[in-house]
Amino acid sequence: MAINLQSLVEQGANVKIEVTAADLKMFGEGIAERVIMAYKQEIESKVPQEETYYNTREVKELLNVCDGTLNLWAKRGYLVPVKVGNKNMYAKSDVRQVRTGGRGDSVTNYCKRKEA
Repeated sequence: MAINLQSLVEQGANVKIEVTAADLKMFGEGIAERVIMAYKQEIESKVPQEETYYNTREVKELLNVCDGTLNLWAKRGYLVPVKVGNKNMYAKSDVRQVRTGGRGDSVTNYCKRKEA
C-alpha cells in the first residue's frame, strides 16, 4: 500500500518514515503547484474588472422606477449616473447594489437623512 507524503501531512500522522529523493521531489512539486495556484487566484481577484453600464431606459425597467425617481436619486447621491455625451449611464455594479439591497441604507432612509 503506497501512501504519499501529502496525505500523511494532511492526516497529522506522527510517524517516522524513510523517503526517497523522488518522493521528496514529488512532495515539493505538489507544494509549489498549490502555492502557484493560490497566487494566481489572488492576483486574478485583485484585477479590476472593466465596468459596464446601463442606459436610463434599462435602469428604469430593472428597478421599476420613473425618470423623476432617477433624477431624485441622482440629486441626493443615491444612484448617480455618469454622463456619456448627452446621455446618462449607470454602472451595473451600482444598479445591482440598489436591486439587491446591497446599499447600506434604504432609499427612503437615505432620502430622509439627506433632507434633514
